[in-house]
Amino acid sequence: MIQTRFLFRSIEAIRGTLPAYFEVYAPGGIYNGIAKADSRLPALSTESTYLLHLQIDDAQLAFYNGPAGISPLNTVDLDALRTLASGLDAGADLSPFEAAPMTMQRAVTSSGLLDSNGFLRFTAADRNEPIPVYADTSTLSSNITEQQALSALNNALEAWQSNSTILFNFIGTEIFTQSADDYSFQDGLVIRVQFHDTFNHIPDNSTTLGYGGSSFSVNSGDGGTIAGRPFNPIRFGYVVLNHPKSSLSNAETLEEVLTHEIGHVIGLAHSSEDAAEPDEALTEAIMYFQAHGDNRGASLNSYDITTVLKAYPFNTPPFSYDRVLYAVTHPSGTLTNPEVNQVTITGLDLQGDALSLQVDSNTETNGTFSLNASTITFTPGGYYEDSIESDPSSTTYARFRGRLSDGTNLSPFIEIRVVGFRADSQPSGAPDGIPDSWMATYYGSSNGLSVSADTDGDGFNTLQEFQLGTDPTDASSAFKISQFSSNTLEWTTQAYDLYAIETSPDLSNWQTIQIMSQTSSATTLSITDLPAPSSGNSFFYRVRRSQ
Repeated sequence: MIQTRFLFRSIEAIRGTLPAYFEVYAPGGIYNGIAKADSRLPALSTESTYLLHLQIDDAQLAFYNGPAGISPLNTVDLDALRTLASGLDAGADLSPFEAAPMTMQRAVTSSGLLDSNGFLRFTAADRNEPIPVYADTSTLSSNITEQQALSALNNALEAWQSNSTILFNFIGTEIFTQSADDYSFQDGLVIRVQFHDTFNHIPDNSTTLGYGGSSFSVNSGDGGTIAGRPFNPIRFGYVVLNHPKSSLSNAETLEEVLTHEIGHVIGLAHSSEDAAEPDEALTEAIMYFQAHGDNRGASLNSYDITTVLKAYPFNTPPFSYDRVLYAVTHPSGTLTNPEVNQVTITGLDLQGDALSLQVDSNTETNGTFSLNASTITFTPGGYYEDSIESDPSSTTYARFRGRLSDGTNLSPFIEIRVVGFRADSQPSGAPDGIPDSWMATYYGSSNGLSVSADTDGDGFNTLQEFQLGTDPTDASSAFKISQFSSNTLEWTTQAYDLYAIETSPDLSNWQTIQIMSQTSSATTLSITDLPAPSSGNSFFYRVRRSQ
């Protein structure tokens, strides 16, 4: 669990006695570049003054739950408060008690979006990919059946996805072995909805009906940039409900609370935390800090829809994938086949907008990058012998960083990482770009055969076999479709390569429908739910490896 510790210096106690300094803590915060945005984490700034309402809860101090629990001092009439408190007893000495758990709601932001060291969103929406959702219904509020609970969840998810581009896929139910917010991003890009708080993350005396939040990577822009606003990418989300609360025994209120908390999960803040809010659009929003309890269920108003579209607009940002490059070096520095050290950035935009590539930064320790349209060429800084290939997620020898633009929005950052070198010591007249070690592996000598030779007769020459990672002496080792059915396509791959799946009605006009990256050492990739042709027509499919 990630928590943030706050250290307060006491200025004055209206009632009771406080130590000079005291600590409080709240769920959420940042640790080692990974962060959690939790609806219980207040947005407090250092060197600011606040009025805190504290109460004794067993052996701990706790914040009085609700927006009155913590307020900027400039919004409070302190003299009036002193007058009201003048007739009260002096109160207890609070210094012996342990640090206070902070269960406050987040402050409202001007954008309506959660702002936890940057705005947050699921980038899967840009690829038209749904977020998997799991539910733990092992304990439910009284009078609520599992069917009612799952129906409420389905309606909550549908409310957001029908008014934006985010998609959800309810996978099913399972019993969580810990509180939904205690899972790690290593457990996968999912949303976990826990219909209970049997792990006791909500204080017994709290009026909180539930909380929602998400874990994200702290790197503004890695979640894309929408209308000039950069986002962080969400890694997973969670909802926990306070099942003993009687109001959650009403199916419509349960549905409303779920919709509200899912809003937090996908990156929305409260519309208002003012119990006397005069703006009806804010008080009637599903993201208002209090449940309305009027049987509205999963009903969004204009404020909610306008806000969610700031993170998930119908004009989605473009996207692509990171790439790796094992650069080939030659003593002369010049190769007759420079494409072995080239990568073409293949991007996609769901609206079909024309894309342009912009350079953000380069790390050119062992060579230089050059850009021609969307093709990146790496020129090694010298002749390097074969090196140990580094982990692409850690150390790299050089790095290119850029983004695709559709004229309005920017994709998440795209990186090309040089993760190793391979030597080609061919005479200066024949530096074909195929490493000595690769030639020796398949032909017993670094001289091998010419790059245009097709030793195994599979239709791919030596240079193409090297680039594809296949065996040039085995016809069965080839880049090919390995399985096809009415809705599934599978093909052979090599790690870290990028593949575009394309369709055509006539074998002449091709359209990219999806881009996929092989991020593991597996030898195949597959796509399901292929688009089907209209009745009586033909449809062709192909897979194209991006250079």
